[in-house]
Amino acid sequence: MELGTEDGLGKFVIQSRTMRDLYRLATQVAGSDATILVYGESGTGKELFARLVHQLSGRRAKPFIPVNCGVLKGELFADKFFGHEAGAFTGAQRQRKGSFEMAADGTLFLDEVGEIPPPNQVDFLRVLEEKTFRRLGGEKTQPFDARIVAATNRVLNKMVAAGEFRADLYYRLNVIPVTLPPLRERIDDIPPLAEYFLAMYRHRYHKPDVRLAPATLDTLCGYSWPGNVRELRNLTERLVLLCADPLIEPAHLPLEMRLATGLPATECGQNVMTLEAAVRQAEVTAIIRGWAEAGGSKARLAEILAVSPRTLRYKLAEYDLKLT
Repeated sequence: MELGTEDGLGKFVIQSRTMRDLYRLATQVAGSDATILVYGESGTGKELFARLVHQLSGRRAKPFIPVNCGVLKGELFADKFFGHEAGAFTGAQRQRKGSFEMAADGTLFLDEVGEIPPPNQVDFLRVLEEKTFRRLGGEKTQPFDARIVAATNRVLNKMVAAGEFRADLYYRLNVIPVTLPPLRERIDDIPPLAEYFLAMYRHRYHKPDVRLAPATLDTLCGYSWPGNVRELRNLTERLVLLCADPLIEPAHLPLEMRLATGLPATECGQNVMTLEAAVRQAEVTAIIRGWAEAGGSKARLAEILAVSPRTLRYKLAEYDLKLT
């Protein structure tokens, strides 16, 4: 199903049984006003699911307002959601609507809801309970009629137990919990997703003949995708943009992906590995093998590799390795 998004990547692919079940769930809950809390790793498509619910609902012609809750704190957070009247604080020269008001009677999507600062959680809860709010510096009460769809990649009930998230706000948000599976658990969706992104970037970069070799698609299906659908999208764009050949072979894939899936480490078109490539291969192999023995601890991995945690972080960023 095509869903309008700012970057034009709004396709909710429904191929695997899991995604068909999620689509069925979306159709069941779309007609209600119940709050939905979407769980899932980064890059699994939580906002797309929220947009799917919005498009299936009677609010489809109303605003869909996405907000990242993890980027602001304190008064800036309150201003983002409540808005302000002119003169409410220094620099507030004119009235500004907040997200509560802009969502009107549409859908308000709260991404990274687990990052709402504790001091702001009580004000947020009050709006959800009373269905009203006031702009900063204002006296007039405004109605709040939007449907809430929240999302998180954190385990909120553990945050509640640790005192990091209000229990009453958690229960208010967790009316209909939905979990989006990581891409590695829905392999059937990888081929249609890859083809969708390929078609999109073929059009964007005017390269109509670019296609994936069958062996390349097999490799994509065998990869663990720590960055999920977002990682597949970014990889596809890079391959279409940078590959000089119309047929994308496994050798065109990044070194780290080839190593992780057991492919040869030589670069495309080379029979002899450069010294730089050999060093990269050795370091990536050491990191991957060390991680298997580190028990999920990056501190332990740094000890195994005999490097500082800072050096390890640098290497992980340099090779774009996401350890999960």
